[in-house]
Amino acid sequence: MHFVEQYVTKLQTQCRGHLLRNQIQAQRHWQRNLTPWVIALQATVRSTLVRHQWRVYLHSIEVMSSNIVKNQAQSRGVLQRRRFRKFKGALRAIGLSMTHLQAFARARITRAARQELKKTFTRPKIGFSVVHFQALARGALFRLSLQRQNCQLAKLSPAFIGLQSQLRGILVRRRVRSQLTKLEYLTDVVIRIQAATRTHLARKRLLALIRGLRRVTPLMITFQARARAKVACQRHTTLVKSLETPRNLKMVSSLQAFSRASLVRLRHLELKRNLDYATPNITDFQAYIRGVIVRNGYHAWREHLHRSNCVATLLQALLRGALIRRHFKEKINYYCTNLSKVIKIQSLFRAKETREQYRQLTMGTNVSVGTIKNFVHLLDDSEADFHEEIKVERLRKQVVECIRENQALENEVNNLDVKVALVVDNAKKRKGTDSVTTNAARVKLLAEHGDPFSGSSAVDHVARRKLELYQQLFYLLQTRGEYLSRLFLKLSLDDVPEPSRRFIERVVLTLFGYGQDRREDFLLLKLLQASRLLV
Repeated sequence: MHFVEQYVTKLQTQCRGHLLRNQIQAQRHWQRNLTPWVIALQATVRSTLVRHQWRVYLHSIEVMSSNIVKNQAQSRGVLQRRRFRKFKGALRAIGLSMTHLQAFARARITRAARQELKKTFTRPKIGFSVVHFQALARGALFRLSLQRQNCQLAKLSPAFIGLQSQLRGILVRRRVRSQLTKLEYLTDVVIRIQAATRTHLARKRLLALIRGLRRVTPLMITFQARARAKVACQRHTTLVKSLETPRNLKMVSSLQAFSRASLVRLRHLELKRNLDYATPNITDFQAYIRGVIVRNGYHAWREHLHRSNCVATLLQALLRGALIRRHFKEKINYYCTNLSKVIKIQSLFRAKETREQYRQLTMGTNVSVGTIKNFVHLLDDSEADFHEEIKVERLRKQVVECIRENQALENEVNNLDVKVALVVDNAKKRKGTDSVTTNAARVKLLAEHGDPFSGSSAVDHVARRKLELYQQLFYLLQTRGEYLSRLFLKLSLDDVPEPSRRFIERVVLTLFGYGQDRREDFLLLKLLQASRLLV
């Protein structure tokens, strides 16, 4: 054993290296097989993170859009109020000038009217009546056109009012929908603020209206009275003059007909132009309304999808799981039905690979290490290898013969010890109690020779029972290789010092008798096979 100890250590090192290389190669192969799955998983995770960041960005924009719109509206209101204040201040600054200008304009109009009146006094009576009649006719025609235009507007007013009400309703509902989400927790405070603001504004408007009415009430009453008097006087004079000239009725009638026809044609052309001008606006307005309806439907559908996101995710996961399980089951069924074909294909592939490696070994120039390992048993041995094997075999035979001789001598020594113990025990029984000195000398002699059962009761029932239990223990350790294989696995995983490893190796080899017979050799090989399977 001392001669072959270095070779055994080298063999163990090579075995450990081979096992470790196989383990690393299997781990690398497993990692290479997982590479596509890891790449797909990384791509899925990156897409999920990008989608999550985009959703967060859109949500932040949606949350801030209402505040931005509100700030813009407030800014426009501030600018408009500032312009109105400037305009009002300018009007107040030029109020006196405007009053003088209006007085000057009234005076000029009055002087012109007086001059015209003076001129009429110098003209014939018929000319004066015709001029006023033409003015009356133009006024009547103009009032008639205004009345017809008012009638048409009155007929179309419900449609415009309804359209305006729908637009206002859409805009108000949109504003209310966007503001309700913000004002859920501030309803009471907002209501109080709005009530106080409305009260203050109503009081302010009422006071301004009362003050303005109080200032202009006398002037308005005087102006209205004078205007009514003037209009009544003009109507009375024109009516009297028209009644005084009945011969001009026919001319007036024809003139009125021409005027009405001209006004009707002008209104028709104006209406046609207005309709042609308003057609693009109406089309754009209809498109805007349709866009609003479609956007509302889209927002409602998007909100429904956002609310049902969890349910949709769960449903998609269930569907993907069902599809994957179905695909996996179909694949397993296909493999089970074609198992014989798969085995045949594998055997053909292995045979082809083996033939290719053998052809490479026999005919190739750059042969790989794996091919040489697979066909190393077919390589020709040299004469030195043959002599080395003969020498190793001869030494092995010598070691086995020495072990057998030592085992036979140990068996004979044990038998002699038992016989000596029996002889001493019989002599003790015949001659009586042995002296203490003789018994101590006998125990000392047995202990020096390494007898584990040395003592006064070496051959009694308890010692034999212990001996039988030890024999059963050794038998179980020899026949049940899983115990020692677990011990080997523990030694390979833990950091055990080298002396302990060598001690355990010597104990195991001693337990199997260094393979000196076929039974112990078979049990040792079985133990090595179980250790390899466990690793």
